[in-house]
Amino acid sequence: MSAGEAKKPRKGVAHQFAWVSSGRILAAVLQAFGLVLVARSVSPGDFGVLAAFLGVAAVAQTVIDGGVSTFVIRERAARPGSGDIAVGLRFNNVTSTILGAVTGATVLLLGWLATPTYLLLLPLAVWIGAQRNADNRLSILIADGDAWINVSNLLARRALSVGIIATGIGIGLNPILAFALAEATSCAASAIFANVFIRRRVAPRSSLSFAKLLRSSSPYWVHSMATQARNLDSLLVGLAAGPTQAGFYSSGSRLTNPLRILPNSLSVVLMPEATRAHANSRSMKPFLKLSGIMVLATLVLAVALVVLTPWAVQFGLGKEYVPAIPAVQVTVAALPLWSAISLLQAILQSTGNKRAVAVTSTTFAVIALAGVAIGANQWGATGAAFAVTASLVVQAATLAVRLTATLRRRPNGSATSTPTDTN
Repeated sequence: MSAGEAKKPRKGVAHQFAWVSSGRILAAVLQAFGLVLVARSVSPGDFGVLAAFLGVAAVAQTVIDGGVSTFVIRERAARPGSGDIAVGLRFNNVTSTILGAVTGATVLLLGWLATPTYLLLLPLAVWIGAQRNADNRLSILIADGDAWINVSNLLARRALSVGIIATGIGIGLNPILAFALAEATSCAASAIFANVFIRRRVAPRSSLSFAKLLRSSSPYWVHSMATQARNLDSLLVGLAAGPTQAGFYSSGSRLTNPLRILPNSLSVVLMPEATRAHANSRSMKPFLKLSGIMVLATLVLAVALVVLTPWAVQFGLGKEYVPAIPAVQVTVAALPLWSAISLLQAILQSTGNKRAVAVTSTTFAVIALAGVAIGANQWGATGAAFAVTASLVVQAATLAVRLTATLRRRPNGSATSTPTDTN
């Protein structure tokens, strides 16, 4: 296959979804296992330093990405031979290097000013840049219909990391240093593979400047930042209602996050496939039907979990979390809304509505966080959970109206315009 030519997917969305969803679930299990190994071997304070660093790192990766990762996926699906893809990858090279350098300098400074524990995290300066570099390149495989290669690389990376962590702890290495070395080594190997493997698939870069690239990708960046901002909800509950209510709220919001892997995985494979359909003037109805099936399945799961929540909370978290049951039930009941929003956003982005998605995400992130603060102040964790759910109802309805209006402009819901983003 020559550079710049996307191989025609051998399998459909269902096959891609099966690979991505199962791979992400297994990868999450491997990652959790590695963190458990570390947590069982260090003090809560030291583990807290590691957890805080990883949380900040996730935000930093989103900030410096500039939305280019999503731009690359959509551009690859719409115009496989576009030289703009290579420009996006080059931008990723530059910013990943900068991110790694800044992270290394920051860790050294924190180790000097705060606690020497931070010095153990120094190898994560390699991890933070290498992981982002690898993920950006391997996302092209999702657009090309080769999700299995992407997923296999991810699983190999996580498995290697767990193996190094276990070995390091076993030979007496500091557990946090073992974790940092494991992540740096596995992600560096992943990045090397990604660069070698993807290089032959991408056409030589175009004359697109970084400034023009960022103007095109900025709506995707705004959407990602708005999504990250929602993670401030537990902090706001703590400020408005105290740490106990924050704990009750977090027991629902954080523990249900893994249940969103399936719809999020479907949205990942749906966006490039729907973009390809949009670019070739094919109907969007198959993607709408598939999204409807996923939302319905999530609804059935949510109903069952709402019923089981009182038992599950007491069994899994203990009797001291009984007051959290209403908040957890409300959070679980919102799972179909999260599913619908994720899938609607993917389809809208595929039809060129990237700015509409960015505006909607930002608007409702602000509304949701304001509602969380007010709801928590008045009614604690349950009030915060109701506020988030109410904002999700309106957000899902807004996105559905936008998509309906978009598809009505095309006969039978097919795409008749060019894939260029104009909305």
